[in-house]
Amino acid sequence: MIHHDWNIGLRYVTPWRSGWCLIFVLMLPMAISACGGHPRSSSQPLLTDNVRFMDMWTLYTHCAETDDLESMRVDAQVLSRSVDVLDAAADPRLGPSVRLSADPAAMAASCALHAGQVAHESGQLSVAREMFELIVSHFPQARYGYYTDQARAGLEQLNASRS
Repeated sequence: MIHHDWNIGLRYVTPWRSGWCLIFVLMLPMAISACGGHPRSSSQPLLTDNVRFMDMWTLYTHCAETDDLESMRVDAQVLSRSVDVLDAAADPRLGPSVRLSADPAAMAASCALHAGQVAHESGQLSVAREMFELIVSHFPQARYGYYTDQARAGLEQLNASRS
């Protein structure tokens, strides 16, 4: 039979149980990096890139999850402008300051395509055209071929329905 002595934790609290060691372990890498001899400005671009990316990710997920077409349209426009700003801010001599696992331009194109398709399905053809044209004009690179192909197909459908 197993006997539990529930008072053991009250008599002696190990450093791991008190949480202080956990806090120390979590703070140690920050303290080491602060004293690492790297100039403060070198970590600043990484921080701002991460913040900008997280803002873009929030917009992208909102675009994918909302039912409000006007919100999708605004999200797509803001994402597209954000990609333009990121591209303009990149220093070609240094290369990208951070490698992302998600492509902000693909997120913008995806959001615009989604908004265009929803607009087309709901009969808001001017918004659909605006979104499809945004994709074709802003994302002509081969790596965004899926989005541009879908946008061109959407534009063809819109043009065919006009006739």
